Amino acid sequence: MLSFLKKNIIGVDIGSCALKIVQFKGGRGSYTLTAAVSVNADKSAVAASETGVTNAEVSGLIAEIIRSKNLKPRLAASAMPPHTLFIRNLYLPVMPERDMKEAVKWEIRKEISFPPSELISDYVLAGSSAKSAENLVSIIAFGSRRSDVEKISNILKTAGLELRVADAVPMAMLAVFDINNDWEHGVNYAMLDIGQSRSTLAIFKEKKLCFAREITYGGADLTAALVDAMRKDQPEAEQYKIEHGLNAPDEEFKKAMSSSVEGLCAELQRSFDYYQAQFREGAVSKLFLSGGTATLKGIDEFISRSIGISAFRHDPFKRVKIPKQLASPALSESSPSLNVAAGLASRSI
Repeated sequence: MLSFLKKNIIGVDIGSCALKIVQFKGGRGSYTLTAAVSVNADKSAVAASETGVTNAEVSGLIAEIIRSKNLKPRLAASAMPPHTLFIRNLYLPVMPERDMKEAVKWEIRKEISFPPSELISDYVLAGSSAKSAENLVSIIAFGSRRSDVEKISNILKTAGLELRVADAVPMAMLAVFDINNDWEHGVNYAMLDIGQSRSTLAIFKEKKLCFAREITYGGADLTAALVDAMRKDQPEAEQYKIEHGLNAPDEEFKKAMSSSVEGLCAELQRSFDYYQAQFREGAVSKLFLSGGTATLKGIDEFISRSIGISAFRHDPFKRVKIPKQLASPALSESSPSLNVAAGLASRSI
């Protein structure tokens, strides 16, 4: 699942409501953006993994973008959609790498409903943990069904791309954070990628992924809260959400959205409390927001007030050179939604 290449490849993030593609040229410390595309569901119907949209439609859209942007080489890194990825934070005895891989498979097999032969798994060593004195190591295990990986591979192949890296979203989040920020010794950083129906939380320290989990909450929950409050249909509620965010002028609608986001904040607080108690790595100091929902007006301030931690929108191109022909207010506004795709492109160089 985890692989590193020395070529500039294309980061492809196939989400449940949008397709995001990013490519860089150059190397670490001198990245230049060559492509950044985000196509929303109302234009692309990208939801092959969770709706009735066909793989062929998604492949066709990717192929169209690749041709229009003249992207080369035709090598791709893609993230496994959250609903296809198992993430487990585990303690396992110290053992050789080969044995650890088998132990990880065994642990994940306990929770899957498909044949064990279908499982593809990998893991990363997390930071030091409270149980290190007991000869146990903290690891973060990832697992996907082989058919789900092959599905992504076939979508890309039909589009004219070769899948070289099938990655986990938390690892892509770590990569994009790493190329855009300085690391302070001993500081815990968190990143929350808010998707359409699910969110992924990752905690980093000393350039390592220390904790990851999926939260069943997304932008669709905010829209649903507005639908109930406004008594309007989904498209109208979605448009209102995009225009006003959590700074809505109508108090009733603002309260509906605030109550919805409070549920997400409660999950964040529980996760941070668990991390601090279980791993004894200290408190999380900063939270960075990623995903399309992170662009909503006022959501960063609201989350910051709710959990008592500074929250910021994360810019995946903060330290990336952006050519004049690509620079635009639209790119700046939508950049948080491109974090995973940028991480895929950057860590595969």
